[in-house]
Formats: sequence, structure tokens, C-alpha cells
Amino acid sequence: MASRREFIAALAALLLGAGMGFSYLGGVEVTRLRLGLGRRVLVLADLHVHARPRLDVVELTRVLRPDLVLVLGDTWDEMSPGPWAALETLRDIRRFVGDAAAVLGNHEYAAARRGGPSVAEAVGLLEDAGYAVLRDSAAELRGLRIGGLDWRDDPRGYAEPASRLGGVDLVASHSPDALPHLPRGRGLLLLAGHTHGGQVCLPMNRSVATNSVYGYKWGLYRCCGNTAYVSRGLGEMLPPRLFCRRQAVLIE
Repeated sequence: MASRREFIAALAALLLGAGMGFSYLGGVEVTRLRLGLGRRVLVLADLHVHARPRLDVVELTRVLRPDLVLVLGDTWDEMSPGPWAALETLRDIRRFVGDAAAVLGNHEYAAARRGGPSVAEAVGLLEDAGYAVLRDSAAELRGLRIGGLDWRDDPRGYAEPASRLGGVDLVASHSPDALPHLPRGRGLLLLAGHTHGGQVCLPMNRSVATNSVYGYKWGLYRCCGNTAYVSRGLGEMLPPRLFCRRQAVLIE
């Protein structure tokens, strides 16, 4: 496992080198990170499912057939009449993958404060849909050790739970602001969303603003001997996306 993490770190340092490519499926950009994991890991961030299931994301998963899917939070939000369309989406996705894990985002917490499922209920619903919910914990899925960090309003709060994840191959977090607070020099790869790539952008996904405390927008970042890939995600609340294509990430 240690050699695999070192390999990930070395390849990520190449940034936009031969280890990265992209394609399009049903209007969604699929960014491919070829890191030699020996597994196909599909990263789905910020679905923001409202009244109807996301059939486009289900179809994308059916075509790609990954070994493992990671759902990075904000699967539903305060505009959702309930979590049911999101859960139908997740159950349909689950039919086409070997295993699945999820973390919570800020909008699951916000929806709970406004009469939606409580956090405990949200965890139970996700687990019933077939997802291992990682709240400052780790699990071995398809031979990979996956660590997951729960949402925090203050990113400094990520440091202590991140230090307890132990030896992991990948770290899943809704927010990329966990990156500076991962254990230093470990060659970890953090997968995150939350920013929507800026959501309202200049042409060609050129972000003009971000909700990241540290200024992360989307793409590959390095900090303190670790690496993050920040997905632009697949949905939004308001306003609609402008010049910011929906994105899934496939790690191979």
C-alpha cells in the first residue's frame, strides 16, 4: 500500500501530463486520472438531486461500469422535496458498481436543519441504498483502503480526524479545504467537490470565484506533500451553471 501511495503522489506531481485525459458522456465531462490503482473508481460530487432522479448520472455509471463509486456529498439539498429522488438515483447507480461509499456535504446538514432527514437518518438512508458512509472513518472496499472525512464549517477541524485515518489509499471529503490539514508528506490523494468549479464561469470552465476558504476551484492541487483533485461536480441549486460543464472523475 505504501508503494501505491508513493506512485500516486509521483504521478500527480506531473499535473497535466500523460496520466490525465477526458471524454464526454451524455453532456458530462469524464476526467480520467490514470494512477495505476488497478481499480476503476468513479467519483460523483454534488449531485443536488431535487424532484427527479438523475438518469443521466445513472446512465453514465452504466456505461463506465466502475469497480467502486465514491459519492462526495450534497446528494440532496434544501430545494429537494425529500431525499427520495436522490436515493432512487443512488440505488440505480449501485446496480452497476462493485462497491460504493459516500461522505456527507454541507447541504445534507443544511437540509436536516430545515426539516429534512436528520444526519442520523441520512446516514441510515444512504446505508440502506448500499453505500458505506464514511464519517471520519475508513473502510476497505475492492482492495482499496478508503478514508472519509465528514463536513466541517471550519476547515481547521479536519486535522484531527484526518490524522486518525491511518494508512489509506484515497481520502474522500466533500470540501477540498481539508487538503492543507492532511498529515504532511504522506503522498495522500484527496478527492473533493463542493466548489462547483465556481458555477458561474468564463468560457472553457474558467472560474472567477470559489466558495473554498483556500481558493481551490477545480482540478489538481498539491500541498504539504499531498495532492487533491477537486471535481466541478454534477449539479447545483441556484443560480444555474454558466460556462461550467458538469464533471465526473474516473480514476484508473
